[in-house]
Amino acid sequence: MNDDLHALSGAYAVHALPYAEEVLFEDHLRACSGCAAEVRQLRETVAWLAEAAADPPPATLRAR
Repeated sequence: MNDDLHALSGAYAVHALPYAEEVLFEDHLRACSGCAAEVRQLRETVAWLAEAAADPPPATLRAR
């Protein structure tokens, strides 16, 4: 278990925490606006990256 809950925001944002740490971090989020903002930003970034990866590259790229 991580003693510094602030360090878990990235793993939480991508749903990579074990259940026990997830529960602790969610309790922490209710009291920590900094971590809540960081999780929102990370989730926006993850969604943006997923969208970019979902588009197939143009056929001309392979030829280059």
